[in-house]
Amino acid sequence: MYVVRDTRRCHLSERDSLNRFPANPFCCLTWMLEGQARLIEQGGQERAQLLPRILLTGCQSLHGVSQNLGDRHSFMAVFFPDAFHSLFGLDLSQIQDNFVDAEQMFSGEAKQFVLDVSTADSNEERCRLVQAYVGAHGQILALSPWSRLRRMGQNLSLQLAAMLLGVGDRQVQRRARREAGLSLLVLSRLWRAKRSHAQIHEKLVQGKPPDWAAHASEHGYADQSHLVRDCKQITGRTPQQLLGDAQRNESDWMYRLW
Repeated sequence: MYVVRDTRRCHLSERDSLNRFPANPFCCLTWMLEGQARLIEQGGQERAQLLPRILLTGCQSLHGVSQNLGDRHSFMAVFFPDAFHSLFGLDLSQIQDNFVDAEQMFSGEAKQFVLDVSTADSNEERCRLVQAYVGAHGQILALSPWSRLRRMGQNLSLQLAAMLLGVGDRQVQRRARREAGLSLLVLSRLWRAKRSHAQIHEKLVQGKPPDWAAHASEHGYADQSHLVRDCKQITGRTPQQLLGDAQRNESDWMYRLW
């Protein structure tokens, strides 16, 4: 997935210059083409990190908030973590919950790739460069057992993961953190949350208000209270609070895409 954010000439207020994001099971490369941003909150704790212009974001087990420093124009490429691991060979446990400089993490062809994207003339050219890199290095991605595990999501178990990965139980968790970015338990929760969020968005488009109790049952939560607790851990808010905030707050723009 590609995400372009351009606030130039929008004259956003300080509040609207914030960017709120959920815990999520993806790896992202973000090119700050104009402007800068800083991380100001992670998991409810204050942070003060100036983010690099070519930003590598590992899988996030914590929700967070960043703030634009002036007008912002950015281009982001979002990857499933196992695909990112295969493409770039990084141990994803080293970048979990981290925001790091891609130029420092990469070398050789991968480093040249992120530099080429940063100097491209248009978003169309940036997309072409990403697709070309994936095409040249992604031959084994279709065979990844993680894609099958993702589809199973909420029913994921240690035994099933061990069978599909072809390793013993003791090796599953190490491979999960290295190749998929998070523990099996957290991955399963975040995949379920992603499907849950997508269905709510689809129903809203159709003009159907959510029935939280029925929704919880349909998506494998024990009950509505379980859904609420899980949502608060992933986003910092209850489902109803998140729904209202995402509809009216500019800073929740990511939740309208997620």
